[in-house]
Amino acid sequence: MPEDRDEALERLRIAGFDLSLFDDDQLELIAALTEAELTVLLDIKERIGEIQPEVQAHSGSMPMTIGGLLF
Repeated sequence: MPEDRDEALERLRIAGFDLSLFDDDQLELIAALTEAELTVLLDIKERIGEIQPEVQAHSGSMPMTIGGLLF
């Protein structure tokens, strides 16, 4: 698990995740991700961000949402 709950959630906020959408139980679950899980999530977010203009052109909507957590 990342160093602590606040660090994990702060890393996600900095990456652009809107954590205000989640209740305390959901935030606890997200904060409990392992370092590997957090790294994968951040990598996916970054990769989606790299193609976002292309994806938005096809979807016609903004922001892009995948599974409620991404973005």
